[in-house]
Amino acid sequence: MTTTRDEGVIKFRFTLKRAPAPEMTQVIALEKWRALFFKLGLIGEYPIDKIGYGNLSSRLQKKTFIITGTQTGHLPHLQAHHYTKVIECDLKKGMVTAEGLIPPSSESLTHYGIYEANPAIQYVFHVHHQKLWNILKDSNADSISEDIPYGTLEMAEAAQKVMAGKSSGIIVMKGHEDGIISYGATADEVGKNLLDEYRKLGIRQ
Repeated sequence: MTTTRDEGVIKFRFTLKRAPAPEMTQVIALEKWRALFFKLGLIGEYPIDKIGYGNLSSRLQKKTFIITGTQTGHLPHLQAHHYTKVIECDLKKGMVTAEGLIPPSSESLTHYGIYEANPAIQYVFHVHHQKLWNILKDSNADSISEDIPYGTLEMAEAAQKVMAGKSSGIIVMKGHEDGIISYGATADEVGKNLLDEYRKLGIRQ
């Protein structure tokens, strides 16, 4: 069976500089929420395509952040070496430079664009859930147009525009099937934004 799904495909040029994995203390807050999202099916792997989905990041300094590595969605728990430090991005050239042992998530440009939009934002979580996505995209939730593909300069720029100076919120990616972004100042704020929507709408696996 074939599909047209292109989840997890890196659409930017990247350089991975081999370096030690981030310290586990730097990823504990991310891993706490990622483990829960995995249990809820908000992070995982599409069984037919064997393609992972979902990625989480946290800002380190103004221009750098830690993000889950590409194609780690199938793992219920990640170790430090499954995370990568993004040290430089160029939205216009579609280039990412990272340090670590694994290539960065295919959504790294989008995360960078959100961090660039507001210095108050410290965490970005990108999850997938078909039912929740369908409900949110038909609501008045902030959204990115269905004609904008994920992992691109256009997606990063669209995310910046829809945020309009906000420091916390949820964005539904209409052109990225099942894709939902939450962002904010703390990991718990960003995680609870998603969890509240999940619970409020009565979503069940």
